[in-house]
Amino acid sequence: MQIEDAAHKTVHNPKHGGSVAIAARMGMSSTVLNSKVNPNCDTHHLRLDEAVTIMEFTNDHSIMHAMAQRLGGIYCKQSDEAVTQESLLMTAVSTSACQGDVMNEMQAALEDGRIDCNELESLQGKIQAAMSRLQALSNAVRKQHAKDNPHLQGMK
Repeated sequence: MQIEDAAHKTVHNPKHGGSVAIAARMGMSSTVLNSKVNPNCDTHHLRLDEAVTIMEFTNDHSIMHAMAQRLGGIYCKQSDEAVTQESLLMTAVSTSACQGDVMNEMQAALEDGRIDCNELESLQGKIQAAMSRLQALSNAVRKQHAKDNPHLQGMK
């Protein structure tokens, strides 16, 4: 997904209250915010700090995902939760489920022998989610290792 499209979708998502609610929390008019996230508007531009504020208010990191994807990377939110055997197992299971989602989406996309724009966007979202879950699993394993080996903390 393009960064501009991610910003537009995030701001206009009714789950987050839409542009009116987000603009009010940001102290700006909804007209200005709508212009800032309109990919066809050349007169208003969303600043980086505003994009971060929107992501903080909505807890929707689609803008960050789109930025990371454009730069060839992934974004994965770090968890502050303590790692338990149960949480580690659940993270591993959810990672596997995400990989299954990717394969299901791939199969559906390839049934007609081609991947159209909507299928590409959906597939990219599933792949991004799977990569984020894999990174979360990696982070959880590292935390578990540090917890199990406190004498190694600070060593690489």
